[in-house]
Amino acid sequence: MRSPCALIVLLCATDVVAEDSSSQLSAPGVVVTGSRFLQRSSEFPVGVQLITSDDIQRSGALTISGVLAKQAGIVTRDNSGSPNRQIDLRGFGVFGDQNTLVLLNGQRISENEQTPADLASIALSDVERIEIMRGSGAVLYGGGATAGTINVITRAPQAGDRSARISSTAGSYGTWGLGGHVMFGGERLATGVSVNHLAADNYRSNNDLLQDNFQAEIRWLGDRGPIGVTVAKSRQDLRLPGSRTATQIAQDRRGTSTPDDSVGLDSTRTVVSATQKVDWGTLAADVSHRERQSQSFQFGGFNSINSRVTGFSPRVYVPFSTGPLTHALTSGIDWDSWDFRNRIDSFSYSGEGRQRNSAFYVMNTISLNSGTRISLGVRQQRVETDILESGVQSSRSRSVRASEFAVRQTFGNAWSIYAKAGSSFRLANIDDVRCFCAGSANFLEPQTSDDREVGLESVKGEDRFTAALFRSNLENEILFDPVGFRNVNLPPTQRLGLEITATKRWSPEWLINASYSWTRARFREGALSGFSVAGKEMPLVPAQKVFASVSFLPNELATVTASVAYVGTQRFDNDQVNTFNAKMPSYLLVDLTATYLQDRWRVRGSVLNLLGTDYFTYGIAGAGGSYSAYPAAGRSAFVAVEYFFDGR
Repeated sequence: MRSPCALIVLLCATDVVAEDSSSQLSAPGVVVTGSRFLQRSSEFPVGVQLITSDDIQRSGALTISGVLAKQAGIVTRDNSGSPNRQIDLRGFGVFGDQNTLVLLNGQRISENEQTPADLASIALSDVERIEIMRGSGAVLYGGGATAGTINVITRAPQAGDRSARISSTAGSYGTWGLGGHVMFGGERLATGVSVNHLAADNYRSNNDLLQDNFQAEIRWLGDRGPIGVTVAKSRQDLRLPGSRTATQIAQDRRGTSTPDDSVGLDSTRTVVSATQKVDWGTLAADVSHRERQSQSFQFGGFNSINSRVTGFSPRVYVPFSTGPLTHALTSGIDWDSWDFRNRIDSFSYSGEGRQRNSAFYVMNTISLNSGTRISLGVRQQRVETDILESGVQSSRSRSVRASEFAVRQTFGNAWSIYAKAGSSFRLANIDDVRCFCAGSANFLEPQTSDDREVGLESVKGEDRFTAALFRSNLENEILFDPVGFRNVNLPPTQRLGLEITATKRWSPEWLINASYSWTRARFREGALSGFSVAGKEMPLVPAQKVFASVSFLPNELATVTASVAYVGTQRFDNDQVNTFNAKMPSYLLVDLTATYLQDRWRVRGSVLNLLGTDYFTYGIAGAGGSYSAYPAAGRSAFVAVEYFFDGR
């Protein structure tokens, strides 16, 4: 559950800042999340998972959320009927998207309004790769990264580009879409434009979707680095089906109890980025501005939310040596200001607020000739919050710190081991602390976490194996208290888990992927609303998740992939005391995808949920042993066709 305002929303609903080199960007193992500058994953102490465009094609997914749902340790859930699914890494439940930081080309797009990141505004066909860095990213990126960071990288125009493509999609539940992408690059100036439209009736009644996305990018490719401007705009019109009780699901799982509810969302994003190489290193800076305007209808009235986020992030990368040691020093400043206005006609409520964050961070990675790599980093951040509700002004300022120490040792030709220790935080935002009354805001303590991780990794060609054991002990975790109907600081909690992933090229024709995740989320001690929760399981955290896929590649033109995903049982939302009479059922999903290339055409067919499993990814416990849930889609089929005017 969320704060009351966020509950209402849920029920209703760049430029790459890196050194510019197209050859580097296409090289295996290149990541951006490691240091906010371009570097190879082999040069960073902790493992980073790279999902390539080929991986995305083989997944059969239609959205970025669909791709992420197939990854180890990640659960996506639908608790509103929105195409923007919650992304939950390493078991943070209903506040998973507030502890998993989502980036777009290195820029934060995780929302302050306690809604999931707007991944639906990014067409999957525009994605070049996705980078997942599990474990805290707080030193480099700030709050909300305790579980890790997910960086979505879109295709950027390069010098000499002369390419264009058009695409179309059609499939079950009235789904159809059109898209176009054009890139044109001269010696110094490169531009790219992407336009996409998607319409769908969706599985549920009253869940129709219209999504329009536009992005334009222009880059000046100077001798010392690129300077770019990206402008993006998206519009979403969505009908809201609402949750279904267990009885309603049994009678009509596709039905709706809220036939009049809907939401409209307009968002814009502008980023100005610059990277300049100098004799002693690299300088980079971003200026970003995002705006979101949403208006929904629920509970017989309108709810409007308007927010603006402006940020400035200058930073520097300095490589240097001291004797036998090689250093890679990254340091920078992050500043952002979030302005927020909300009106809820149903409750005769209006409120507004401003939150300003300012931070300084530094991280140094030290390399030894013995194959040892050590990283040390620290971040100091200050937040100032002002809230005005019903004429009552509330203000609070807080300072927090994050730190990280990591070491990796390589041995043999392919293997390495690593260990990481650090601290991370999450700062309560305006939605967390608003009281929705005539009183002052309910300010909360910062959520802090003591994080530990050890891992083993092997990379040899396409073959890859990783195993990681992690533990995070949290203090003052922020969560919704269903008894007091407000967000609170919880008693001490813990996340403990094991993640294993493997990729094997069995032969030129066969590629196998598999992953296993075990996660335990529990209260370490204490009471919540007068009830002891010591040792109790946290809601919405499945202990087991298994994924496996087999790809058959008979030649360079065709690929057939079959995949299976199993998600184990989990506690219903609101069941912190573990007294509800049931758990959310486990579910098994089987997908089948085939792709074929012919000249300039690419055709992909997908069958999702092949077995027609009845399941849901979100459920909330109610009184008297009842529950409500959002039924997920049954068996569905889709076809996507792309035509490339030049290259792929």
